Amino acid sequence: MLCCLAVVCFGSGPPDGSNATVIYHNAKIYTMDPEAPTASAIVIDGQGRIVFVGSDETAFVVRTNSTEVIDLGGRTVLPGLIDAHGHIAGQGSFELGVLELSAVADQNELVETVAAQTRELEPGEWVLGGRWDHESWPSGILPTHNDLSSVTPDNPVWLRRVDGHAGLANEAAMRLAGITRDTQSPAGGEILKDSNGEPTGVFVDRAMSLISRAVDTQSPSSKDLILAAQDHLLRVGLVGAHDAGIGPEEAEVFKSLAEDGRLKIRVAAMLSAAHAPAYLPDHEPYVSDRFVFRAVKYYMDGAMGSRGAWLLEPYSDRQTTSDGEPYTGLALGDPRELEELSRLAIAHGWQMRTHAIGDRGNREVLDAYERALNSAGKLDSDHRFAIEHAQMLHPDDIPRFAEMGVLPSMQPRHETTDMRWVEERIGRERAKGTYAWQSLLKTGAKIPAGSDFPVEPPNPFLGIYASVSRADESGEPNGGWQPQEKMTREQALRAFTLDAAYAAFQEDICGSLEPGKSADFIVIDRDVMTCEERDILETKVLRTVIRGETVFEAK
Repeated sequence: MLCCLAVVCFGSGPPDGSNATVIYHNAKIYTMDPEAPTASAIVIDGQGRIVFVGSDETAFVVRTNSTEVIDLGGRTVLPGLIDAHGHIAGQGSFELGVLELSAVADQNELVETVAAQTRELEPGEWVLGGRWDHESWPSGILPTHNDLSSVTPDNPVWLRRVDGHAGLANEAAMRLAGITRDTQSPAGGEILKDSNGEPTGVFVDRAMSLISRAVDTQSPSSKDLILAAQDHLLRVGLVGAHDAGIGPEEAEVFKSLAEDGRLKIRVAAMLSAAHAPAYLPDHEPYVSDRFVFRAVKYYMDGAMGSRGAWLLEPYSDRQTTSDGEPYTGLALGDPRELEELSRLAIAHGWQMRTHAIGDRGNREVLDAYERALNSAGKLDSDHRFAIEHAQMLHPDDIPRFAEMGVLPSMQPRHETTDMRWVEERIGRERAKGTYAWQSLLKTGAKIPAGSDFPVEPPNPFLGIYASVSRADESGEPNGGWQPQEKMTREQALRAFTLDAAYAAFQEDICGSLEPGKSADFIVIDRDVMTCEERDILETKVLRTVIRGETVFEAK
């Protein structure tokens, strides 16, 4: 069922006193409204909509005995921030017990951490973990299962890499999965093997399913995962998140939580592409105040960190396959399949959002979109098709996003994570086309920004800092990596507000603080538009408000 939202427009003059339920004042408000970029007061009506944004003096004209007045003490107010690419249940899994390995310093510490976990388990129980990153270790070398297997002989272990496109299994897990030296890599995936032809324990992209399908453990319910993640997201100032790949059953859980009033955050979810051929013909896009389900998520390639991104030319640090063929990464998707799926989405009013990281992956997606949109006569329509990540682009393809109306949905903190090794992967010249934010913006493209949580932490201020600095949290390299691609602070804020809202067709509801829109905003402890650059990292959220309701308040 298609639920429509009506947005009531209010004038820009003094507010109507009969509508003024709450006045927030004595604040420094950044509105993202170019006609009135700053203000000091917001007036909200009983339906949680903004009826006035402007000066304290004008706001107080409508104050009555029944109007609640909240003095913000000069604090900064921003439109509620939106993460345009995350994984809500995945974030919830770390909140509810999956082993968090982002802080391990090397393979030895990884092994010790897992060994400590197994001491608390019965033999046969699985250990699940994630977010290890060998590129942050001194060796920079992918781990192998040997040391891990020696300390976990009785418990199967499965640890996903930080990018979610590779994982490490121990011997017990591989035995349960039936993996031997003779097991062949599936299409779109790779079982890494040592010089003797034995599996190292690392499985890349579609090979990961060989292990994950053998996992046998009781998992929290989708509802519990969503609610656990929601608590975290609200605390860091997110009023919205785009969930990048769910199934129909999980969509029903979101709908139920929204109808029960327990889904506070605005979620725009993408249907995993495998379900789309059967699902789209019988289901219209679903749009409600807290849950939107109108996009399809497809995968074209893997990740650059695990050398699964699909490139036009071979990797600089892995020129050939074991068979001596040029190694250009992994094609997880088929461009013709994407074209047909895009045609199906167009026919039923759905949006396409496709994962692509390598320059070949991005070009193939743009080409497939172009063919599908042209054949349907929709190339110039408001389709808002997107490429998720768009991390590495050939210069010829950068202008195509704005020309075609395709959104590069990007995650700024990936740049500060990947800059340590990306030139080693693809060489200095090709690296100039990575994370090309300013180049894209200059062509007129909109960049919806996110984090890809739990790959990166969901804190949006880490992404805003990365956008404007292109440096790590210590400020290195001085001046930023590829500094010509930095965003301004205004561009970064827009990427996490209006442009993220635009990607979900919600820019008339949220993303800026204007009369007639939902009162979605956050109160923070510093002015991130003027403070020292590295101070952005320390930003604390004091209050998160969605449709006029305070859904988080710092104690």
